Amino acid sequence: MDTRGTGVCAQLRSRHAPAATIRATPGTPVLGSRRSAVRLSWPPILYTQKGDTDVSQRTLVLIKPDAVRRGLVGEILARLERKGLRIEEMRLRTMDADLADAHYADHVEKPFYPPLKEFMLSGPLVSLIVSGDESIPVIRALAGATDGRAAAPGTIRGDLSLSNRENLIHASDSEESAEREIKLWFG
Repeated sequence: MDTRGTGVCAQLRSRHAPAATIRATPGTPVLGSRRSAVRLSWPPILYTQKGDTDVSQRTLVLIKPDAVRRGLVGEILARLERKGLRIEEMRLRTMDADLADAHYADHVEKPFYPPLKEFMLSGPLVSLIVSGDESIPVIRALAGATDGRAAAPGTIRGDLSLSNRENLIHASDSEESAEREIKLWFG
């Protein structure tokens, strides 16, 4: 393909999708529709077929201390990105007792909470805002069952988790939870 005198968007449009919408979005990862995505090293490209909508759902994902300790952060991020999800914001941090109590407010009085809290305070974790088409159910399916020993192969927990409590990843379970958790973790 002759690329002299044309921009990246024009090159992609002429070669891959004359009837598609292509936008360059410097500084952000690629978010593709479920049907198609084109990724370049720089600038990233958003490529959607005509008729697609830009309906995007935002959610919170926590990559828990066991995943950080075991060096699985890159693997988990790669799985999210391979599903066409976009990492909007990412922070490496530790959870303090107040944040744990606020995040797990529904579980504070339950008998499993003290060991869960101890685990969540045990080391650094990665907090993410992730967006994409139906991101909440997509990420929850990708994460797998809470008990990693029972999670299906091909899921993050099914492939990588070693126990029920230390299960690598948290993903918001509803739009309401996602909104509350994003405010809690990112202000």
